[in-house]
Amino acid sequence: MKKIKNIEFESLLLNEEFIRMANEQSGESDQMITDLCLENPDKAESILLAAQLVRRYQSEYWDVDGAEITRMWQNIVRISETRKPQRIFRLAPGWSIAASVALLLSLTFYFYEHNRNHSIRKFAEEKVAVSDDARIIISDGSEYRLKSNDSHIRYDADGKEIVIEESNNHTEKVNNRQEEAIAVYNQIVVPFGRRHSITLSDGTVVQLNSGSKLVFPAKFASTKREVFLKGEGYFEVSKDASKTFIVNTDFINVKVLGTHFNISAYENEKSAVAVLVEGSVEVYKDNFLQNDRSKIKPGQACFFTGKDSELSIQDVDVNEYISWKDGYYLLSDQPFGNIIKKIEKYYNKSVSMGDNELANRIISGKLVLAARLEDTLDFLAKTTKCRYEQKEDGTYIFAKNNKFNY
Repeated sequence: MKKIKNIEFESLLLNEEFIRMANEQSGESDQMITDLCLENPDKAESILLAAQLVRRYQSEYWDVDGAEITRMWQNIVRISETRKPQRIFRLAPGWSIAASVALLLSLTFYFYEHNRNHSIRKFAEEKVAVSDDARIIISDGSEYRLKSNDSHIRYDADGKEIVIEESNNHTEKVNNRQEEAIAVYNQIVVPFGRRHSITLSDGTVVQLNSGSKLVFPAKFASTKREVFLKGEGYFEVSKDASKTFIVNTDFINVKVLGTHFNISAYENEKSAVAVLVEGSVEVYKDNFLQNDRSKIKPGQACFFTGKDSELSIQDVDVNEYISWKDGYYLLSDQPFGNIIKKIEKYYNKSVSMGDNELANRIISGKLVLAARLEDTLDFLAKTTKCRYEQKEDGTYIFAKNNKFNY
């Protein structure tokens, strides 16, 4: 390890070598941090605090760059100045042990509160993953498998009765035997290549796209309405001025009172986008170390990427982002290769292009999302006047003039 010369707390958080060492979280890494403390006993608290902060941050969020570390530091100073008496948090160029310990206590309290208030996030992480079956999983432990595509689930106001309306006109009622519906969470899991919708107990309607999961209480609390989304959902939030509605995802959160908006936040994409159709929403990252919040207007989208870890707002054609809920993709001058990526994502199947010229071909129009991948590929092949074949490994490839070079 390179010699770290400046052992001040802020400098450590800006030191790439220290961040790399702290992130390794191995026996060797721990020994290096211990050695650093022994070499600088008067800075031991600052070193340990910096290492703990880097590890705690990295365990839940994305790669830290210099600009992001600066924002972390600014928020640490802000919170330290407001939570403790000024005489303790007089942050001179050299950190005192009292300041380090006091800040560590503040951070510990924050993370305790953060974890306690986000049991829905833990539930979403620990429970079932997306599979080939569409399921509604009830808080009493029972599970109902949805038999058809585009079915709709409706909860009554107290969260006890669930009406499942299948697309084949079959209706079934299920009772939640959990005595206290508000205490635990339900979830709906949508497989790839299918879509389902649900009406929550407050009247909010959520349409879920392929490969998505929604975690929600059977009955909302008296102070707020909170759900957790993995994947993509279109929300028509029932208005209630006394209860904000919060959609949590792995990357961003959206807070509203009543409006229509779309969120896409697939876990494997390390990115998210919130698109507002009507009303007003606030998009933010649930992150103590950053205070990044943005309000968007109808016709705007808020983008988040793990690479730069910032929120950006752009004007968009919302129909291109929400058409999936009606069973098709609206395409406006898009390269064929980009459309294939959408198809891969929707059906969770590998589809490739035979050459760059075909991938760059510009296409506009409406692409209906058929129940079978092959039906959708047939339509694309006819539209683009090319062919596709399925390889031995089960993947698909498009090429011009039936020229397949594999």
